[in-house]
Amino acid sequence: MSGPAGTAASTRRKRVFILGGGASLGAHQVGAIKRLAEEGITPDAIVGSSIGVINACIYASGGVESLERAWLDFPSVARVLRPSLRHNLLTGLSLFSMDPFASSIERYIDFDALLASQLELSFILLNLSRGEGQFFSNRQARSAEELRKLSRAGYAIPILFPPITFRGEVYVDGGFAWNVPLLQAVEMGATEIYVLAVVATALPFRRSFRGLPAFLLRLSDVMWRTLGNVGYVTTRIDPDGTYRGIPVTVIHPTEELSGFNLVTLLSTSRGRSRRLIDAGYRDAKRELTRLRRARGAVRTPSEGDALVEPAFRHGVA
Repeated sequence: MSGPAGTAASTRRKRVFILGGGASLGAHQVGAIKRLAEEGITPDAIVGSSIGVINACIYASGGVESLERAWLDFPSVARVLRPSLRHNLLTGLSLFSMDPFASSIERYIDFDALLASQLELSFILLNLSRGEGQFFSNRQARSAEELRKLSRAGYAIPILFPPITFRGEVYVDGGFAWNVPLLQAVEMGATEIYVLAVVATALPFRRSFRGLPAFLLRLSDVMWRTLGNVGYVTTRIDPDGTYRGIPVTVIHPTEELSGFNLVTLLSTSRGRSRRLIDAGYRDAKRELTRLRRARGAVRTPSEGDALVEPAFRHGVA
């Protein structure tokens, strides 16, 4: 009896969504999730980093409709960033208290529902006590309040917000260590992976730079593009679109949303969120259309085929 049961378990589908971090650019994921849902593509598990933790929690609480409504209703971050007697650079470990920001988000999250959910949620956190990145899931939390703490740790941006103490150890936003953790999805037993990155993986070509400011701006764009996709862009994805035999679909913004701008990253408005949601929807539709066409033109990869989207190319010209 154990043989057939084991066979059924080993072939059961597990579709994992990876929601990378990127502050206000997280609205792009809303449109992508919406388009995927229209195609009947929904997750069995979600790996979240930074803003991806917030999106995962809201989605698991109320679905894509709740997620879209939340983003169109979120206040500007500047309106909820406040220093306090406890949380400030003179007597604390951060510029601002997290409470006003977290409260504006948590009204869309049902932590009791997340605790009992069949949807597996995995958050990447940076453990400052041990000096390493760690993953925690909703299945490891012992109570709704513990799950609330874990989610807050997931977007506790260092310096901006204070670290979170959980079971005697100190945690902050794990996106700084591993923002798009492709390997984590594999280790969770994924049979399909959808990477919903919010940081563009392509930058417009620049042949030269006029002066130091332009050079430094380009350098910051490249660093943002690379660090914002850590865990994906340096991974060898095979020419057939698989990683370790697992199909990987990547949905990311086009060049129009490339580049680093701290002001816009920390700014949200109804109009900006709507534009990003619409862009995510278009980008998901474009990628799904490309994949359907590619299935009809499958070819045997040649030795010269690229094995990875270029962040670091494996080999030289």
